[in-house]
Amino acid sequence: MRTPIRSLLPLLGIVSAAGLAAYGVSPSQYAAGRAQDAQLLASPALPAAPTPHPLAPGQTPPQPLVQPLADQDYGTVPIPDWAKGWKHYSFGEARDLWAGKQALFCDARTKMEYDQGHIPGAILLSVGDFDKNFADNEAKIRAAKNIVIYCHGIGCHLSDKVAAKLVKDKNITNVGAFFGGWPQWQQHNMPEEAHGRTFTQY
Repeated sequence: MRTPIRSLLPLLGIVSAAGLAAYGVSPSQYAAGRAQDAQLLASPALPAAPTPHPLAPGQTPPQPLVQPLADQDYGTVPIPDWAKGWKHYSFGEARDLWAGKQALFCDARTKMEYDQGHIPGAILLSVGDFDKNFADNEAKIRAAKNIVIYCHGIGCHLSDKVAAKLVKDKNITNVGAFFGGWPQWQQHNMPEEAHGRTFTQY
């Protein structure tokens, strides 16, 4: 014979009270907590944060907790030993060679990246298609007064790998790598070329 649920309710109340007491909570405290929860749920939303006061003359705004990264000092980055057999151009040197038309610039990145944007006048000389790119531009490369190779800048050695191929495999020694590469060129808002059109970043 089954026991009716109603007859078990007093027993459940005793068990619940005993359980609360085991955790140091009396039934009256439990009821008070439930009432407080209900009151909080029924209360209106908290007011919005106050609008900050305007700064007084000469007062500086508080600095953000996270400061933006400073421009990388390319002159402090060490050159790997295996890449010390050719020159590494600073941004100023690369810019002056480009402005004076004193160098052939070579992009060591992929064709897709080259097509999306490159230094105006640069030819594609990617590592992955080096032999084909070199064959397509050999006359221009051998006739160049200076050759400046660039890639993704610090942490990327594609330009050095292309330089090594030119020096060791093709016996071309007037080679240098523009260490800041495409990121530093863009950082200085220099002209760019894409799909045969030159434009300037601002």
